[in-house]
Amino acid sequence: MSSAAELMQRLQHGDHQALAPLVEECEAVLRRHLERYIPPADADDLLQELWLRVWQRAGQWDGRGRPLAWMLAIATNLALNHLRRGRDLVPLEAAPDEEIPDVATLGLDATVPGPEEQAIWRARLGRVWEAVSQLPAEKQEALRLVRVQGYKLEEAARLLQIPVGTLKSRLHHAHRLLMETLEEDADERL
Repeated sequence: MSSAAELMQRLQHGDHQALAPLVEECEAVLRRHLERYIPPADADDLLQELWLRVWQRAGQWDGRGRPLAWMLAIATNLALNHLRRGRDLVPLEAAPDEEIPDVATLGLDATVPGPEEQAIWRARLGRVWEAVSQLPAEKQEALRLVRVQGYKLEEAARLLQIPVGTLKSRLHHAHRLLMETLEEDADERL
């Protein structure tokens, strides 16, 4: 059993001391995952929300699969909800000065993404999800389990009740179709 699994079991039994080492073990992977969907400046808030949910809902992890895969699913849902909430709210003009954080308080290397950068992130993600929605259902499911939820190939194949080779083939074809769709989209915009 992995240390993350042991820590999750301790959390399920009310051991408050298990959360800190779980955060230390998994946070870097979860941050990178979130930053695939949202600007890095938004990741801190979503990580706090994620850890709160892990703390409150530890009992929902059923002990099968990796805890990290379960947490990646939560992170994905938080990121998508964050993007949905902000999709119609992002103005194209700059925010008033009093709403822009003081970069000096954030650190010398901190950058605050402007509304335009946030809109670009959201537009890119929207194009990716639109391309994913055009894939056949079995390829969408393979992508969701392996790329979004973080299951290992063997675990995902077992869940889908297919051979690992079939899963690899579905993932290969899904990636190829996504790349073709996104390249066509990029060509159309030029």
